Amino acid sequence: MIPRSVELSQVLAISTAFIALGFLGPRIWQKLIVLTTQGFTSTYGTKPFTMDDVRYQIIGLLAYLLPELLLLLLLTAIVGAGSTLIQTKFNFSMKMITPKFSRMNPVTGLKRLFAIQNVFQTIKSCAKLAIILPIAYSGFMGFVPQLLALMAAPTSALLPFTSFALGEIFWDIMKLMFVLAIFDYAWNFWRTTRNLKMTKTEVKDERKSTDGDDRIRFKFRQIAMQRMRQRMMKAVKTADVVVTNPTHYSVALVYTMERGTAPKVVAKGKGFMALRIREIAKESGVPVVERKPLARALFATVEVGQEIPYDLFAAVAELLAYVYKIKGRHPLRHRKAQASQTGREKR
Repeated sequence: MIPRSVELSQVLAISTAFIALGFLGPRIWQKLIVLTTQGFTSTYGTKPFTMDDVRYQIIGLLAYLLPELLLLLLLTAIVGAGSTLIQTKFNFSMKMITPKFSRMNPVTGLKRLFAIQNVFQTIKSCAKLAIILPIAYSGFMGFVPQLLALMAAPTSALLPFTSFALGEIFWDIMKLMFVLAIFDYAWNFWRTTRNLKMTKTEVKDERKSTDGDDRIRFKFRQIAMQRMRQRMMKAVKTADVVVTNPTHYSVALVYTMERGTAPKVVAKGKGFMALRIREIAKESGVPVVERKPLARALFATVEVGQEIPYDLFAAVAELLAYVYKIKGRHPLRHRKAQASQTGREKR
């Protein structure tokens, strides 16, 4: 649904036609004078008039007046169609002009005739007519004194005065019609926007159709969190050290000693998860060291799978050196032993 006002397009098209007629009118009038003169001076009155003569005269009349009439119709059509395209943001569709046999059904036509929308349009047209008629009548009554004075004026003055009077009345009506068309477009825009809005139930249904039910999504998140916890618990067994708070936080670190790498957080947790990490670390022989500030900093700034930031290098390096010293093992030899043990477990 796209908001648009038919009245606005009609007002612009009629105004364009009237303005174009003001420029093309003198030329058309001169051609009509020529045709009238030729009609009274032709020789057809002295000889029989055949159908070929009628056909010839009609074709000649159309060819004589056609350029101005076509230009008038073309300008009107361009403005009318252009205003509609601008209102619809150039959203062109062939749906309305596509032949459809159901529209030829008289019963369907009667239903459309008495539809609420058509009844509303009829009432709106009657209301506009009730507003326009007083303006036209008031404009006409303003020219009554001058019309009475034309009784003594020459015939050549009748046409210019009539053209001027009709133009004044026409533009008075068009000003009001333009204002009504603007209000009509605003009304259609508001109504279309309101109809396109969805209720809360429709929003929930659409969310369910696109994202799934809330319970299903919660179940998926629960399964994902469970798998992530399982991967973390498994990674704790291969960690170099677990840093604790000691009761609130636990962070497991691993260092591969590869060039260009830094120690990485492979698991972290707080509360029950922190307790579980410490239990698995003790069962696997991974050192558990209490470093309250370092544990809080690692938990707050580093996600699982990320390397530690530069400002924590010194503290973590000191911790790893301490762990390797008390365990009496070199990090490279320890890493090779772990790799070979993991390979044997896979085989």
